[in-house]
Amino acid sequence: MCKTLQFQFLLKIRWCIIFFLFKVILGYTQIYNNSFKTLNDSVTVSPIHGAIVLSGAHGLSVAQNKAFMYLGNGKEGKLVVLSNQKFSNTKLLDTWENTFEEVIIVELDKEEKSLKKAQLHFDTVTAIWLDGDFLSSTIKTEIKFIIGKILKSDGVIGAKGKTAESLATFLQKDGKIVRGLDILPNSMIYTNNSDKEFNEIMHTLPGIVGWNIPDKSAVAIHDGRKVSVVGYEKITLKVAANGDWPAREIFIEQPVALHYDTDLISWNRSALQRTQTIFPPKVAPIPNVESGALLIIGGSGYPKGMWERVIKYSGGTNANYVCISQSKDSYGAKQLKKLGCKNVSVYHTKTGISGINQGEDLVLIEAIKNADAVYFGGGRTYKFMDAYLNTTVNEELDNLLKRGGLILGTSAGAQIQGDFLVRGDPRTNKNIWMEGNDVGLGFLKGVVIDAHFRQRGREKKLPSLLVQHPQMLGIGIDEATAIFVKGTKAEVLGENAVTFYNLKNYNDSGNLAIEKIGNPVILRDGDIYNLELREKIN
Repeated sequence: MCKTLQFQFLLKIRWCIIFFLFKVILGYTQIYNNSFKTLNDSVTVSPIHGAIVLSGAHGLSVAQNKAFMYLGNGKEGKLVVLSNQKFSNTKLLDTWENTFEEVIIVELDKEEKSLKKAQLHFDTVTAIWLDGDFLSSTIKTEIKFIIGKILKSDGVIGAKGKTAESLATFLQKDGKIVRGLDILPNSMIYTNNSDKEFNEIMHTLPGIVGWNIPDKSAVAIHDGRKVSVVGYEKITLKVAANGDWPAREIFIEQPVALHYDTDLISWNRSALQRTQTIFPPKVAPIPNVESGALLIIGGSGYPKGMWERVIKYSGGTNANYVCISQSKDSYGAKQLKKLGCKNVSVYHTKTGISGINQGEDLVLIEAIKNADAVYFGGGRTYKFMDAYLNTTVNEELDNLLKRGGLILGTSAGAQIQGDFLVRGDPRTNKNIWMEGNDVGLGFLKGVVIDAHFRQRGREKKLPSLLVQHPQMLGIGIDEATAIFVKGTKAEVLGENAVTFYNLKNYNDSGNLAIEKIGNPVILRDGDIYNLELREKIN
């Protein structure tokens, strides 16, 4: 009888243990499922803004540091280090010595007031490095908002070890799976150097991408969807098996690659320039569209009523419109056709070797000879220059203006209209100037034009270039905004602003903030600027 009772007791104990384990597993699964249901599929599979650099626990090597700098505009960029660790400012500054143009250390406590002080630095930031535990912070929501803002302005966010793990959707903390800041969507980041533990965690997270980053490696996620390994230890990406689906796993290491260190064409152009008069000239020409007109647009939208104005100026819906695009179609062509224009042609600007001197294409030349207006879309400035600079098309565009025609362009199609070209570096559009690739099509001489101005935080970069060439007039055009130029007058159109910089009498006293150099004149819709006198017309 005693043995029977003892057996029944042990049996009950066994079933209790089994039931308990079942409840734990079920409860954990429900926690995961409830968390997973909050993920937005459209966000999960969308490209990311900006760039994210995740490093193993060891921290950044020299090469990884350079990659982070490159993504954050390096010597022209501004880095803010957010830390709630007990390190001295001197130690943190030493870590980032000789990296960015400006490095600011912000020590955060658990009070919101410390973050409000920090926000003073974020308007022109291009990079943020996170150092510490922000998940347990009472201001983690504000931290996440700031990170999102920097990424949307094409900045870079970086962290190492446990801080890097917190940028994931899920992470392991104190032996439990918890929600992270979800900066890298649909992810679990792991830096603990245990493949076994990583695999065990991933088996509990179906539908999540696992990132296993060893001590001395780092990964950069950039340009929307590109994943690049920097370091000589392999990182692992894994999706766990689930139901009939097998696991997917890949081991990635830094490839042996030929880096794009400089540009052959820019060097050849630079050499040829040295056989001619110096550019830009020491005395800048007066910006003047003697005949015809220019419409120079800041990108990402158009001023209200702009296309109707284009049609009216060009002679109506029966006029001839040529749209030059770097993509297969043209937004400008679509708008013109939508408004009833009958004679609209689109020409695709090729890239690479086939794009060089495309301006000798006989069909395009003939089209421009008969055109009343020519529209340049966005893209990269160097592609337009490779195709059309100093070609017959360049000459015919000048002739179009002489016979009273209109040339308009947005973004890169705006920047190329000046004679001093910005963002001509084929490796990246983050560098404002590259010698050799710095000559535009020259419809408006004596100027430097930049687009997406405030929306991409370019208020410092244009003045810093103009300090080197103070004779040139700087024009920074915000998105969805434009200037209509006839003669020496530029009329502002659109919902945002246009900033004009005059450094003719610039004196380097060292007292002015870079964005205030050149007495910037900020004009809005309906305002008119005299390009010759370099002043607003009242």
